[in-house]
Amino acid sequence: MEWAKRVRDAYLAIGDEYERTRSRPLPVADLGRFGERALDIGSGRGAQPLYLEHEHKYVVHCDLHRRLTPGGDSVECEATMLPFRDGAFDVAYLIAVIHHMPHYAASSALREAKRVARIAVATVWAPGAWKGREVAPGVWEVPWGDRATRLYFAYDLRDLLAVAGVQAISAGVIKRGKQYNYFVIF
Repeated sequence: MEWAKRVRDAYLAIGDEYERTRSRPLPVADLGRFGERALDIGSGRGAQPLYLEHEHKYVVHCDLHRRLTPGGDSVECEATMLPFRDGAFDVAYLIAVIHHMPHYAASSALREAKRVARIAVATVWAPGAWKGREVAPGVWEVPWGDRATRLYFAYDLRDLLAVAGVQAISAGVIKRGKQYNYFVIF
């Protein structure tokens, strides 16, 4: 789980500064009515948790460290080993999380999301061109100034559907600002 430690440490190093750059959520709850009980996996502390709390009556946020969660109903956990009972939520969101995981871990995280929720929604960043350094095929190190290096795994929509491992309800491209993201609902 070296990838998870690298991701956690990078976001702990840039936490406050990074979250200030995330003032607009990706409007994933607008894709459908998923229910009142939501799990926000890899929540961070930017605009996304507040948006999900506005859209759902009950939201639990989880991330790799308590300092990475928005507080409130939050749990420190890793996406491939969720500490919740089967079917505890109506929907589980993995917004901008999967692209920080190698494919085998993403597949496990999505299985876990589907285990604890009736519906799962996942997005991955779809940059036109990667900035940073490719350290292995499809694996990128993207610096945040001199404070941290973020780890990204390149996914296209076909990859995202493959790691979901089940028939999707919907899949496609969603835009936030100038950035594109692939999404899957299953």
